[in-house]
Amino acid sequence: MPPPPRLLLISHAYAALENRKKLQALAAHFDLVCVTSTIEQRTILGRPSSDFDNDSDADTRNYQLIRLTRRGSSDTTFRYAGLASVMRSRRFDVILVENEPWAVICWQTRFWKSLLQRHALFGEFTWENVERPGWKGLVLACIYRAMTMTTDFIIAGNQAAAKLVQRRGARSNNVLVAPQLGVDLTNHQPASSAERRELRKAQGLPENAFIIGYCGRLTEEKGIRELIAACDELQTVHLALLGSGKLESWLKEQSQTRCWLHLLPPRPHFEIPSFLRCLNVFVLGSKPVHTMQLCWEEQFGHVLIEAMACGVTTIGSNSGAIPEVIGHDEAIFPHGEAKSLAECIRRVMNDFTLAQSQLERTRKLYTHDAVAAQWASFIQQQLARAT
Repeated sequence: MPPPPRLLLISHAYAALENRKKLQALAAHFDLVCVTSTIEQRTILGRPSSDFDNDSDADTRNYQLIRLTRRGSSDTTFRYAGLASVMRSRRFDVILVENEPWAVICWQTRFWKSLLQRHALFGEFTWENVERPGWKGLVLACIYRAMTMTTDFIIAGNQAAAKLVQRRGARSNNVLVAPQLGVDLTNHQPASSAERRELRKAQGLPENAFIIGYCGRLTEEKGIRELIAACDELQTVHLALLGSGKLESWLKEQSQTRCWLHLLPPRPHFEIPSFLRCLNVFVLGSKPVHTMQLCWEEQFGHVLIEAMACGVTTIGSNSGAIPEVIGHDEAIFPHGEAKSLAECIRRVMNDFTLAQSQLERTRKLYTHDAVAAQWASFIQQQLARAT
């Protein structure tokens, strides 16, 4: 039996301990080396960074993890010090970098690959699913064209991202639509009625109420205002919001006159399932934003598959990739419309079959093993075509 292909994966995403569970699954298909960021000593969401990244998984890794220092201020402008040394260390069959096409790390990787790993296939993973307006759009169009001309294959995190790179020259048989990350079913699973009551009690939530929830960034584009308005209309529900962001002060004001509104502080990945398992319905009501300052639509919404894996009825707006992730038309409402959101919640409040169907969808498509298998099959096809 031939040895597995040698894959070098470069991404700051795997500095998060929870995300490295995907690497474990991917290493079943490849001789895997992953480059990610060094452990940082700082505060993230009010918590020490060690809550999000540590080496407690070191003894169980079936792959090599190399940590390099980031040089740069943001996730798209940084480069890795020492990346060339990694490229020189051994021969790789495939080099794959995860970031947006204009990110400095993508072009740094591409440069060293062209000098030190000419024989290897080069791939990128991208989430970007919108065309930028004005001069930014013109500049990015050129960058995208250069990217597709110098990339052997692309994994797109959503359908719109796939169409975008194909408009800029990528061939359809060199593009896969697949999530970046899956979900761990060992800690994301449905709660029994008794478990749900205990979880709610531990988090200061009413034990017997019908609770709608959201967790993530508390910002305008996440549809938080519409969610509050929809719950105002429903009247008989409670709403639990977990996270932080620009709307925190406004939400604290709203909670003064709404006894049903519960605000919970942010927490690391491993504590999110205990929140999700408290809920009856999870809502992601994202709205698109198209300005020169911010041009964004929901690129996947990983929390959707986390909620579905916990057996929670999950609904979302029609923005970005949300409908394709959820996969059920009855769970989708028009973004920015509070009345439509309220109607959607009413529609699903007693629909227990929807939650079960979403759970099965997650088990089939969105586990770490399922995502890794999609990636592996596609990459191996690309290798076969190249030989």
